[in-house]
Amino acid sequence: MPTQIDFARPSSPARIPVLDGIRGVAICLVLSWHGFLQYNLPNHAHVARITALGRLSWSGVDLFFVLSGFLIGGILLDAVKAQRYFAPFYIRRAHRILPLYGVVLLLAFSMSYICRHLGASGTWTEARIPLVYYPTFLQNFWMAKHGEFGSSSLGATWSLAVEEQFYLTLPLIIRYVSRSRLWWIVGGMIAGAPLLRILLDHSVTNGVFAGYVLMPCRADALGWGIAAALVKRTPVAWELILRLRAYLYVVFCSATVGVGALLLSRFEPFTDKAFSLEYSLLAAFYFLFLISVLINRKLKTVFSLRALRYLGTIAYGLYLLHLPFIGAVRDLAAWMHPRQSGWLSLFVSISGIGLATAVAAISWEYFEKPLVKHGHRYGYGRKAELANCCR
Repeated sequence: MPTQIDFARPSSPARIPVLDGIRGVAICLVLSWHGFLQYNLPNHAHVARITALGRLSWSGVDLFFVLSGFLIGGILLDAVKAQRYFAPFYIRRAHRILPLYGVVLLLAFSMSYICRHLGASGTWTEARIPLVYYPTFLQNFWMAKHGEFGSSSLGATWSLAVEEQFYLTLPLIIRYVSRSRLWWIVGGMIAGAPLLRILLDHSVTNGVFAGYVLMPCRADALGWGIAAALVKRTPVAWELILRLRAYLYVVFCSATVGVGALLLSRFEPFTDKAFSLEYSLLAAFYFLFLISVLINRKLKTVFSLRALRYLGTIAYGLYLLHLPFIGAVRDLAAWMHPRQSGWLSLFVSISGIGLATAVAAISWEYFEKPLVKHGHRYGYGRKAELANCCR
C-alpha cells in the first residue's frame, strides 16, 4: 500500500494514489465520448439528459495533458540535479510507451492488410495515415494538414504524439533553465497557446483542426500541469496555497460555472465560437481541479476510490485499445444486424469498452508492468526517486 503523502512537504517523493484516480476520471471521460456520445443512442428522455451532461467529455484529453505536465514536470524537477538525467528519463519513457504502442500499430496495420485482402470493409479498412507517421509520432502533423484523424482505430494517438513531442523539449528546458525563468516559460506556454490557435484559425486551411492536434497549440494545458508541479515544489507557494485554500475553492467554483456555460452553449471541439479560448478555460479548470483535490481530504477520498485508481493504472492501454475494440464490435454487430437500434448501439459500445478494459488489464499485469519495472532499473544516480514516473 503506498504511503500517505504529507501535503505540507512539496518535495515529498511518495506516490500520490489520488493521481491514479484523477487519471481514471480522465479515461472515463474519453470512453464516454468515443463510446457513447459519438453514436446514436436510445431515443429516451433520461438518456438524452445524460448525453447532454456528457457533451464536454471529449475534454478528458485536456485533463490528461494537465496531469502529464504535472507528473512529467515533477519527475524532471526532482531529478534536475541528478548525476544521470536524460538517459534514465528517456529509457523509462520508452519502456512505458513504446512496447504496447508498437503492438497496437502492428495489430492495426496487420488487420487492415488482411481485411483489404479479403475484400472486407469497416473499421480496419478505412483510409489511414501512412505508416511512417506513427512510429515517428508525427501523425498529428498529417492530421493538421488534412483536417481529419485518419483511421478511426488509431485516431486517438494524436494526443500520444503531442506528449512525445512535449517530452523532447521539456527535459532540456528544466535542465538548463533557472527556476525563475522556468516560471516565465510556463507563463508563455499558457498565454501563447491560445494566441497560436487564433492565428492558425485565421490564416491556415483546417486551422481550427490544427489548433486542436498540434503540440504548441495544446501547450496551455501542459503548461498548467507544469505550473502545478512548480507550485507543489516551491515551499513558499505551496504554503500560500494551503493558507488561502478557501479563495482557491472560490476560483475553482467560478471556473466550474464557466465550464457549465460551455456545456449549455453546446461547445464542441473544432469550433471557434470564442476564438478557441474555450480550451484555455478547460485547461485552467483542470489545473484548479488538480490542486483542489491535492489539498482537500474529502475530494482526495472521493478520487482515491479503488475502481478509479485501477482504471487510472490501466489507462494507457485502455486509451490505445478502446477505439479498435469499439470499432470491431460495432462492425460485427452491423454485419449481424444491419439495422441497428439505439439500444443495440448502446450495448455494442458497452461490449467494446468491456472487452478493451479486460485486455488492458491483462496487458498491464503481464506485459506493461514488467517492462515498467525493468525500465526503473535505470536510475538517476541518487537514492530518492519519484515513484510517480511509473505511469
